Amino acid sequence: MIFLRISQEHPYLLTIQRWYETSFPAKERRNFDALRQLLSCPDMHLCALVYQEQLAGFIIYWQWPDVDMLFIEHFAIDPEQRGKQLGQKALKELLRMESPYFILEVELPENEISRSRVRFYERQGFELAMFDYAQPSYQRENSAIPMRLMSIPAITQQAGFAGFSQLIKERVYERFYH
Repeated sequence: MIFLRISQEHPYLLTIQRWYETSFPAKERRNFDALRQLLSCPDMHLCALVYQEQLAGFIIYWQWPDVDMLFIEHFAIDPEQRGKQLGQKALKELLRMESPYFILEVELPENEISRSRVRFYERQGFELAMFDYAQPSYQRENSAIPMRLMSIPAITQQAGFAGFSQLIKERVYERFYH
């Protein structure tokens, strides 16, 4: 699995946009034009996932030189290629990167689809944090969305959880309010 970082306009962006907009509800993602404006941001990584020379999915993650975490904002596999363990391959490759913590957001495990998603990440080694969390809104005027954080390693202390949550809120969401 190759992570091809996209930092400017690229032919893969049209397909990634389609997957991004169909995989995530509007309230849980940026407007794609706003995402395009972040492509040159040094701490945001939009990577095309290329497997056997074909676009297989994408991942958006954040990494900062002064913070001990890598935050996965969005991750999706081509719907036509799901079930081929490409998601596992991509996460295995991501986890080879240098970071003390890998953190992502998941919907509350309230239905079979969201519970299945949590189980997928658990099989990859992520652990569900039991502290209350809400995904900050992508627009100042909208309200936060109740979710959970998952991480490797587990976040077991409230203080550490609060610190990570605050960093995500400030550096991924509020920083880009207009």
